[in-house]
Order: sequence, then structure tokens, then C-alpha cells
Amino acid sequence: MNSRNNNQLNFSKQKDFWDSLQVDMLTSSQEMLSYDYLAFIERSFMFSIFFRGCSPLEVAGFQNILGIKESGYVILIEILDQNKSATTDITIDTLTLHYYLKNQLQQKSCTVGPLITNRISILISSDSDCFEQNHREDSIALCQELGRALETNFHISVMINIGGIQSINSIYTSFLDALSCFFYSTPDQIVYYLDIKQKDDIQFDYQLTENHLVEAIRLRKTESYNYFGLIMDWLRPLSDDTKRNKILEILVLANHAMRLDSQNEIKIMNYMGYLNQFTELSGNQLIEFAFQSFIRITSYVKPQNSIDYTNHIVKATREYLELHYADDISLENMAAQVNISPQYFSKLIKKTTGFNFIDWLSMLRVKKAKELLTNSNLTVKEVCFMVGYKDPNYFSRIFKKRIGITPSEYVKTSSYFNNKS
Repeated sequence: MNSRNNNQLNFSKQKDFWDSLQVDMLTSSQEMLSYDYLAFIERSFMFSIFFRGCSPLEVAGFQNILGIKESGYVILIEILDQNKSATTDITIDTLTLHYYLKNQLQQKSCTVGPLITNRISILISSDSDCFEQNHREDSIALCQELGRALETNFHISVMINIGGIQSINSIYTSFLDALSCFFYSTPDQIVYYLDIKQKDDIQFDYQLTENHLVEAIRLRKTESYNYFGLIMDWLRPLSDDTKRNKILEILVLANHAMRLDSQNEIKIMNYMGYLNQFTELSGNQLIEFAFQSFIRITSYVKPQNSIDYTNHIVKATREYLELHYADDISLENMAAQVNISPQYFSKLIKKTTGFNFIDWLSMLRVKKAKELLTNSNLTVKEVCFMVGYKDPNYFSRIFKKRIGITPSEYVKTSSYFNNKS
């Protein structure tokens, strides 16, 4: 009986440890440098201007902070999986991708947006009077070079579309230009917006496109944005009343499709709120509002708030890390332990835990270090080696990045509260 009680107690302690580890990872303080803040501002601006809406005053403020010029055009990049089909399961570190794109485009005035599903937007801006000269040829050459660089360094295939030149206050139109190109894109291809507008042999079937749209939303496919763009292009020349009726109809269908077979909580649309906003908009404002609303409806994902330990790979990983966290462990080593490829292991861990494997390992080590620093007389250097780090300075940086204070500061804080109690 005592043995059984001890086993239950140990299991409870283990569960509490791993649950609290996951909470620590969610709430751990991430040290940000000045250029990280600038990247965050860039991505906030791009998200706001394309998916939330920016007032002219807000645009002017962002222009001043980010050095954005008076006119520009949008490049949209869609990342494909190894089978050349669209995927929303992207494991590339978004900040790494951001800095890589900035470096590749350092000769241009560029602003890089966030990675949304598997698409990332780039704004190229300029004050030059000759900006429009040879725009098609120059922008296609730029994107071809960018596509080759992404394939070489990230081993990914992409589709890249180019919008037209607009003033910054009207740059949403360039975004729509680029977005409408995706229906005609193929892997490893650059599509310039005017090239598809010159196609006059394409017959549009509204009902068929609507059916494809609903099915793509239900299956969580990024092709839904392409079908939605086609419908918006078809609506653009129609009367405002027709636009309002069709847009509301499409948004209701989109929200319903998101709820079908969904295991996540999908927010119910505030239909009256949409109607009230519709009456105040006209022309292209309705189209912009429709795109922003569609993005909000179809991009909603319930945050990961628990680790799925029922998955046998995750369970085996957790058990191995519990015993070997102090060893020199790489993602490749761990993948070999559970007998799957590093690429699949990385995706699986990210999908089932919400975190990258390296983040999981480093936070586990930091949590073990906290226990040792609190409940023993070991020095910071001794704890550093015991949890798997070889360099005390590096250990201190990792600890501060995760907890917000250095190990030495943590010891002083813990000692103070222990003495108080």
C-alpha cells in the first residue's frame, strides 16, 4: 500500500513539475534588444495596415519611426512544403526569417511583416521619381534572387507575387494586387500583378468559387484566401448595396465553415456590428473591410495551453529529458532516440507542445537550476554544470532570458523570502 501511495505521489509531483514548466515557458520573460523592438514595430505596422486598418496619422507616425518613403509596392511570399503544396505548419523561427529578409534587401528601403499562416509581406518603398521605370523587370529580378536565397538557406520552396506601386496611404491596394495573384501562381514562380489582369480568357463562376472557398476554409487550407480574393475582384465594380449583401453573406459562410468540425473555440460573429460598419463604408473601403474581417475570422486559433503527453513521441521525449537533460543533447540526437527524422520530430514537438524543442530543453534546464539554487548550497557555477551547460556566462544569459534575472540575483531573492518565512 505504501509503495502504491509513493508511486501516486511521485506521479503527482512529476505532473506538477511538467505542468508548471509549461506555464513557466508561457510566462518566461524574453530579453529583447533594441533591434528586436524595431522588428516588432515593423511587423505591427504591416499587420495593422493590411489586417486592422491604420489612420493617416498612424501611418505618418510609423513612416517617421521606420523611415518608410512616400510610395511603394508590396511583395507577398508564400512558403510551400517539400511537396510543393501550401502548408500552415511552418517551423521557421519568424524572427530569424525577418532578419534574413532584411539583410537580403538591405540595399532597399524595406519593411517586413509578420508570418501569417504561411505568408509574409514585404513593403519596398522609395521617393525616387523614376521608381516606376522598369518596375516589372526590376521587381521580378529582385524576387527571383530572394526566392533562390530562401531555397538555399532555408531549404524551402516559395511562390512570390508582386503588387503595383501606390502611395503609402493607399498601399493596401498593392497588397490586394499581390494577393489576387496567388490563384494563378505555381511553385517557384514570380507573378506580377499586371500580367494576370491582362488575362481575358478566364471565365468566373461565382457559385463554384464560393463552394471552393467554403471547402478550403473548412479544411484550413490557405487557398481560401485565393478564392476570397477572386470573389472580391468580381465584386469590385458592382454597386455598394450588392457589395454589402455579398460580403456579409461570404463572411457568415466563412464563420460557419470555421466552426464545422472544429475542436477549438471559434468566436461567433457579431453580425449587427458588421452591419453597422457596412453602412458607413463605400467603394473600395468595403473591399478592404471585407479582407480584414475575413483574415480575423479565418486566422483565429486557440492558443496552446497544455502539452499533449498522450502522444507517444512526446511522452518518450519527456521521459528521456527527465533522465538526460544534463547531457549534450541536440534536436538530431533526440530525434534519433525516438527513431524519427529530425524534420518530422521538430514539427511534431512544435505542434503538440506549442514550443520548439530547444526552447523546451533550455526551459527544463532552467527550471531544474531554480530547484537546485533554491534547495541546496550549490554555487551558480556548480549548478550550471549540473544542468547541462558548460559556460557559466552563457548559462547566466539563458537564465536571465527565461526568468528575467540572473542566477545570482535569483539566489539572493530566494534567500530573502526564505528568511522572511
